[in-house]
Amino acid sequence: MTRPFFFAAILALPLVAAPFAAAQDIVPDPPAPAAQAQQPTPATQPAQATTPATPPAPRPAACAAILARPFDGGLDPRIQPDCDSSSFYFGIGRDKDYTLARACAFIERINHVDKDGSLFTGPGILSMVYANGEGTPRDLDLARRFTCEDNEASTAEIEGRLALIDKIAATPKDTPHFDLCATAKTATSWSWCTAVLVRQHDAHRYDEMVAIVDKLTPEGQEAFKKLQTAEGVFETARAEGEVDQNGLANAAWVLQEQDRLRATFVADLKQFNKPDFTQPVALGVVDAKMNEDYAKIRATASHLFINTTITLAGVDKAQAAWLKYRDAWRAYEGVVNPKLSGDAVATLITRERLYHLHKLLTP
Repeated sequence: MTRPFFFAAILALPLVAAPFAAAQDIVPDPPAPAAQAQQPTPATQPAQATTPATPPAPRPAACAAILARPFDGGLDPRIQPDCDSSSFYFGIGRDKDYTLARACAFIERINHVDKDGSLFTGPGILSMVYANGEGTPRDLDLARRFTCEDNEASTAEIEGRLALIDKIAATPKDTPHFDLCATAKTATSWSWCTAVLVRQHDAHRYDEMVAIVDKLTPEGQEAFKKLQTAEGVFETARAEGEVDQNGLANAAWVLQEQDRLRATFVADLKQFNKPDFTQPVALGVVDAKMNEDYAKIRATASHLFINTTITLAGVDKAQAAWLKYRDAWRAYEGVVNPKLSGDAVATLITRERLYHLHKLLTP
């Protein structure tokens, strides 16, 4: 069963806090993103990489002979046309099923369907299942064909993947795994790989949150909806206003930051459920440090953000959204965990925001 996505729509690399001298004991190490993800209640569309459409890269010379070989299309009449090969291949919101992934990919290939980026859709998924023999006997000729058909791939990526297939053919007993992301060489491919990884993370996070929210009273669930809304607004404001979007990989950077914020949100939900949750520093101390850093940003924004897409207006918008987000946390915990210290909750949320401001001050 597919589920709606919980947050607003990386590579999800572990985020390590820098050693910020004076605030080292105030700023927490943000949690590394969980191993996979989604969310409860109606939400938005799956994370997608928003790279501009570009004409297909020239095919390597070797592709001419490969694509000249006849191919019957491989459609399975038992499979309905409305399916998502990536969901089945990567196990996003459902169990992995390579057989259904392959069947859906054939439909996508014929209908030119693009659900999460043509790097994967259709030929991309097919190149992997046939190169690796996943849910079907390995067929390296077909793997080569679909590698050459992948219009989202660069010439260098296609050449590298064809070379990898040749290596698989030469070492059948010790075959390397064929993976589009492991062989990615362009910012566009990185963005699509990030989008798929965020979808995996979201599916896992969704299940974690359902386990928490399902146990709440109707009043608690209503408070959670308000918290969810506030998180989404802040997430969007931070990703759009405080992430430098210069460069070809801008979509990946935005998705990566969204993934980190979502991972933090779920980690906080779990932490605040612990009856002995406390904080090692007072809220007033953290709040004062945050205000100090925010003032520094406002005073130095004219040169701090030079040559970036970040603006003081974007930071102000994110800060305003964050203040409402922190208030929503206190309101939510006041309903579901009335014995929990509201100051302790606000302190951790403020420490997380302080980390964001430090990153802006030390790009």
